[in-house]
Amino acid sequence: MSLQQSMKKRKERDEGEKPVKQEVEEDDDEGESGDEFEVLKNDDGDSYLELSSKRRLTIRTFKSNVLVDIREVYEKDGKTLPGKKGISLNEDQYNTLRGIILSGAVDAEIEKLKA
Repeated sequence: MSLQQSMKKRKERDEGEKPVKQEVEEDDDEGESGDEFEVLKNDDGDSYLELSSKRRLTIRTFKSNVLVDIREVYEKDGKTLPGKKGISLNEDQYNTLRGIILSGAVDAEIEKLKA
């Protein structure tokens, strides 16, 4: 299956999306705001979190692999659809990214740029 066919299939699947609310509480680590994030589910059972009105983090499977998908979304005919711009991380890549963020290295570099 080509990438274009795969994107079309995913687009068709996501058109029938129906959110199911599930609240996730953040651990109270230092520097965190303690915000609660809302986990939604589409018709296929994929969990996702809204990063902004135009970006979404989706946890899904593809060919028996768990993926963390960060992607731009757009509206068409009243439905939210995945765009072409984004990245899918496998579990190892996600765990590496998570470790880097939790280490504080990213926050430290951001603060350096603000100074």
